[in-house]
Amino acid sequence: MKVLHMLKVLHILTDTNIGGAGKCVLALGDWAAGNNYKGCMEVILPVGSALKPEFDARLIPVYEAERINDKSFDLRAVKAVKQIIERAAPDIVHTHAALSGRIAARLYGRVKIVSTRHSVFDLSPGDISLRRRLAVRVINGLFSDAIIAVSPAVEDNLIKLGTPRGKIRMIFNGVPRAEVFEWDKRGRIRAAYGLSRNDFIVSIIARLSQEKDHDTVLDAAKKIMHMDKSVRFLIAGAGPMESHLKKRVQEEEIKNVIFTGFIKDIVNIENITDLQINASIGTEATSMAMISGMSLGIPAVASDFGGNPYVVADGVNGLLFPKRGSQAMANAIMSVRRNREMYDDMSFQAMETYETRFTLNSMGSQTFELYEELCGRRPL
Repeated sequence: MKVLHMLKVLHILTDTNIGGAGKCVLALGDWAAGNNYKGCMEVILPVGSALKPEFDARLIPVYEAERINDKSFDLRAVKAVKQIIERAAPDIVHTHAALSGRIAARLYGRVKIVSTRHSVFDLSPGDISLRRRLAVRVINGLFSDAIIAVSPAVEDNLIKLGTPRGKIRMIFNGVPRAEVFEWDKRGRIRAAYGLSRNDFIVSIIARLSQEKDHDTVLDAAKKIMHMDKSVRFLIAGAGPMESHLKKRVQEEEIKNVIFTGFIKDIVNIENITDLQINASIGTEATSMAMISGMSLGIPAVASDFGGNPYVVADGVNGLLFPKRGSQAMANAIMSVRRNREMYDDMSFQAMETYETRFTLNSMGSQTFELYEELCGRRPL
């Protein structure tokens, strides 16, 4: 009987920090290790990426490449990446915002190429011009065998940009269910941040960057500060907007906001959160933090941008507000805060949403089924 060799997948990430794409690949590695695909994954990272220790801890081999840091394309990177691909000899090259990697893989020629699109963008008339659409159609047609869209919003983006429909596979992001802490441990974590058990904690877990629109969060917090002093805001994360945001809080005396800094393991924040918020105005497709919170039954108040409406069903597992709408955000937060019955219903529906759409098993099994399909093999 002929025995098939183990499927080998080489992921290419351009992130120097730990972002959504990196978390997805780490989660996929965890799923693979427990589902008959242990040892099948390797990864190419930029030199010095913060992701390397995370992959090292999982015993996933890492290759480091120059000139791929935080950018999709650099012609000078293609040769170096191609040499790594030749050394690794994978069956699948799976790229994440790495056109250089896709080109290198096609030049290598003996692999199937998968690309995941993790972001959504507002499209200008120039983006969807005939010339631009034709260029995207050629690039995505030539340098991809399949393109994973992590949200219907991403799929729509790709199609409008000219990507062939037949190349696209919709697979939602997935995360493992977050650990539930005992009540006493939750109390200790709250106390460490100067919070009481009676405070209603509203948390945003996101990089402090312009597209996450923390300014609107501060505007809403300022409004709520005068309505209900028990509502406290935790802003978890770090990034280029940190100094600006902290300066605003100090100068405007927004006293219900606490900055936690970068949190490697967000489960501590999740376990003390009553309501999660997402104010994104750009790139958001499927927030890993938001779906992780839903696994604990935490409802969400989120902007109506990008993939958020495919995570938050308005009035079911949370509430949506128009992006940049600080008053609408404040009203939504307070309506959830003041209506316990609505909160409990939304909490239950948040867990249901997680179970039916965003589990790690769902993402992992669908992704590896795609790999096997592309290689002409049946899933294990």
